[in-house]
Amino acid sequence: MDYALGIEGDEPEPSADEGAADAEPGPLTARLQRVAGLVARGLSNRKIAEDLVLSLRTVEGPVDHILTKLGFTSRAQIATWAARQSG
Repeated sequence: MDYALGIEGDEPEPSADEGAADAEPGPLTARLQRVAGLVARGLSNRKIAEDLVLSLRTVEGPVDHILTKLGFTSRAQIATWAARQSG
């Protein structure tokens, strides 16, 4: 998963207690997280649009925004990120 996310090195994962009080909000809004979760389920933009009752173009924007905001280049990276976020 580290390769897919573009993470290099052997840095240890922070523990659940580490920095809990100083935790920053996630990099994505709730809506973008929902779209990322649908990408992680393997849905195409068309299927995501149908699921959220939106136009295809309305879904393409958020998917592109997720890629840009997280610095990713593929939907597989979004899926891996979303899987890690959900535990």
